[in-house]
Amino acid sequence: MSTPKPGPSTREPALAYATRGVAGGASIEHYLHAASALERDHMVRAGFEPGSLDAFADRFGRSGRSLAQLLGVAPATYDRRVREGKPLSQDDSDRIARLIDVERAATRVFGDDAAAREWLGAPIPALGGAIPIELVATTPGHQAVLNALRRIMAGTAA
Repeated sequence: MSTPKPGPSTREPALAYATRGVAGGASIEHYLHAASALERDHMVRAGFEPGSLDAFADRFGRSGRSLAQLLGVAPATYDRRVREGKPLSQDDSDRIARLIDVERAATRVFGDDAAAREWLGAPIPALGGAIPIELVATTPGHQAVLNALRRIMAGTAA
Protein backbone atom coordinates (compact mmCIF):
# COMPACT_ATOMS: atom_id res chain seq x y z
CA MET A 1 0.00 0.00 0.00
CA SER A 2 1.45 3.33 -1.00
CA THR A 3 1.36 6.38 1.18
CA PRO A 4 -1.06 8.98 -0.19
CA LYS A 5 0.55 12.19 -1.34
CA PRO A 6 -0.38 15.17 0.78
CA GLY A 7 -3.03 17.39 -0.78
CA PRO A 8 -2.53 21.05 -1.50
CA SER A 9 -2.03 23.18 1.53
CA THR A 10 -4.71 25.72 2.36
CA ARG A 11 -1.84 28.25 2.52
CA GLU A 12 -0.72 27.65 -1.08
CA PRO A 13 -3.10 30.18 -2.71
CA ALA A 14 -1.86 32.92 -0.38
CA LEU A 15 1.74 31.96 -1.05
CA ALA A 16 1.13 31.84 -4.78
CA TYR A 17 -0.51 35.25 -4.63
CA ALA A 18 2.34 36.69 -2.59
CA THR A 19 4.85 35.55 -5.19
CA ARG A 20 3.04 37.60 -7.85
CA GLY A 21 4.49 40.76 -6.38
CA VAL A 22 1.75 42.17 -4.16
CA ALA A 23 2.97 40.92 -0.79
CA GLY A 24 3.55 44.58 0.20
CA GLY A 25 -0.04 45.53 -0.54
CA ALA A 26 -2.62 45.19 -3.24
CA SER A 27 -3.75 47.76 -5.73
CA ILE A 28 -7.45 48.62 -5.68
CA GLU A 29 -7.35 48.72 -9.47
CA HIS A 30 -6.14 45.11 -9.48
CA TYR A 31 -8.90 44.24 -7.00
CA LEU A 32 -11.51 45.73 -9.33
CA HIS A 33 -10.39 43.38 -12.10
CA ALA A 34 -9.66 40.26 -10.02
CA ALA A 35 -10.71 37.00 -11.62
CA SER A 36 -12.18 35.40 -8.51
CA ALA A 37 -13.46 35.97 -4.99
CA LEU A 38 -10.49 34.00 -3.67
CA GLU A 39 -8.06 36.36 -5.39
CA ARG A 40 -9.97 39.35 -3.94
CA ASP A 41 -9.78 37.73 -0.50
CA HIS A 42 -6.00 37.46 -0.75
CA MET A 43 -5.75 41.11 -1.74
CA VAL A 44 -7.84 42.23 1.23
CA ARG A 45 -5.72 40.08 3.54
CA ALA A 46 -2.53 41.59 2.09
CA GLY A 47 -4.02 45.07 2.55
CA PHE A 48 -4.58 47.77 -0.02
CA GLU A 49 -1.81 50.19 -0.91
CA PRO A 50 -2.96 53.54 0.49
CA GLY A 51 -1.85 55.32 -2.68
CA SER A 52 -4.19 53.20 -4.80
CA LEU A 53 -7.13 54.55 -2.80
CA ASP A 54 -6.76 58.02 -4.35
CA ALA A 55 -7.83 56.97 -7.86
CA PHE A 56 -10.78 55.00 -6.47
CA ALA A 57 -11.81 57.83 -4.13
CA ASP A 58 -11.80 60.26 -7.04
CA ARG A 59 -14.89 58.44 -8.36
CA PHE A 60 -16.72 59.82 -5.33
CA GLY A 61 -15.18 63.28 -5.55
CA ARG A 62 -12.99 62.63 -2.52
CA SER A 63 -9.35 62.18 -1.68
CA GLY A 64 -8.08 58.78 -0.59
CA ARG A 65 -7.57 60.18 2.90
CA SER A 66 -11.13 61.51 3.21
CA LEU A 67 -12.66 58.29 1.84
CA ALA A 68 -10.51 56.23 4.21
CA GLN A 69 -11.67 58.44 7.11
CA LEU A 70 -15.32 58.06 6.04
CA LEU A 71 -14.81 54.28 6.15
CA GLY A 72 -13.37 54.38 9.66
CA VAL A 73 -9.62 54.59 9.03
CA ALA A 74 -8.06 57.06 11.44
CA PRO A 75 -6.43 59.94 9.52
CA ALA A 76 -3.18 59.52 11.47
CA THR A 77 -3.11 55.82 10.58
CA TYR A 78 -3.73 56.54 6.92
CA ASP A 79 -1.03 59.24 6.87
CA ARG A 80 1.48 56.94 8.61
CA ARG A 81 0.77 54.09 6.15
CA VAL A 82 1.29 56.45 3.20
CA ARG A 83 4.48 57.89 4.70
CA GLU A 84 5.92 54.44 5.50
CA GLY A 85 4.75 52.85 2.25
CA LYS A 86 2.88 50.15 4.14
CA PRO A 87 -0.47 48.65 3.14
CA LEU A 88 -3.65 49.33 5.05
CA SER A 89 -4.67 46.73 7.61
CA GLN A 90 -6.87 43.81 6.67
CA ASP A 91 -9.80 45.38 8.53
CA ASP A 92 -9.35 48.76 6.82
CA SER A 93 -8.98 47.06 3.43
CA ASP A 94 -12.12 45.01 4.10
CA ARG A 95 -14.14 48.20 4.63
CA ILE A 96 -12.89 49.51 1.28
CA ALA A 97 -13.80 46.16 -0.33
CA ARG A 98 -17.33 46.48 1.09
CA LEU A 99 -17.67 49.89 -0.56
CA ILE A 100 -16.50 48.40 -3.86
CA ASP A 101 -19.07 45.61 -3.44
CA VAL A 102 -21.87 48.10 -2.79
CA GLU A 103 -20.80 50.36 -5.65
CA ARG A 104 -20.93 47.38 -8.03
CA ALA A 105 -24.36 46.34 -6.76
CA ALA A 106 -25.70 49.91 -7.11
CA THR A 107 -24.35 50.10 -10.66
CA ARG A 108 -26.19 46.87 -11.51
CA VAL A 109 -29.40 48.23 -9.99
CA PHE A 110 -29.26 51.66 -11.62
CA GLY A 111 -27.48 50.62 -14.81
CA ASP A 112 -25.14 53.58 -14.67
CA ASP A 113 -21.99 54.41 -12.66
CA ALA A 114 -22.93 58.05 -12.11
CA ALA A 115 -26.46 57.20 -10.95
CA ALA A 116 -25.07 54.56 -8.59
CA ARG A 117 -22.60 57.00 -7.02
CA GLU A 118 -25.31 59.65 -6.73
CA TRP A 119 -27.52 57.17 -4.85
CA LEU A 120 -24.60 56.12 -2.62
CA GLY A 121 -24.01 59.74 -1.61
CA ALA A 122 -27.60 60.81 -0.95
CA PRO A 123 -29.88 60.37 2.09
CA ILE A 124 -32.09 57.35 1.40
CA PRO A 125 -35.56 57.15 3.04
CA ALA A 126 -35.46 53.33 2.98
CA LEU A 127 -32.33 53.59 5.16
CA GLY A 128 -33.92 55.96 7.64
CA GLY A 129 -32.39 58.95 5.85
CA ALA A 130 -28.85 57.58 6.18
CA ILE A 131 -26.33 58.03 3.39
CA PRO A 132 -25.31 54.60 2.02
CA ILE A 133 -21.60 55.38 1.60
CA GLU A 134 -21.47 56.25 5.30
CA LEU A 135 -23.02 52.93 6.30
CA VAL A 136 -20.61 50.53 4.60
CA ALA A 137 -17.93 50.94 7.28
CA THR A 138 -19.68 48.24 9.30
CA THR A 139 -20.94 44.81 8.32
CA PRO A 140 -24.53 45.54 9.47
CA GLY A 141 -24.52 48.85 7.58
CA HIS A 142 -23.17 47.13 4.48
CA GLN A 143 -25.97 44.56 4.72
CA ALA A 144 -28.59 47.29 5.17
CA VAL A 145 -27.38 49.03 2.00
CA LEU A 146 -27.38 45.77 0.02
CA ASN A 147 -30.87 44.97 1.32
CA ALA A 148 -32.11 48.42 0.21
CA LEU A 149 -30.65 47.78 -3.26
CA ARG A 150 -32.37 44.38 -3.37
CA ARG A 151 -35.69 46.02 -2.46
CA ILE A 152 -35.22 48.55 -5.26
CA MET A 153 -34.55 45.70 -7.71
CA ALA A 154 -37.67 43.93 -6.50
CA GLY A 155 -39.70 47.13 -6.86
CA THR A 156 -40.56 47.36 -3.17
CA ALA A 157 -38.53 50.47 -2.29
CA ALA A 158 -38.26 53.92 -3.82
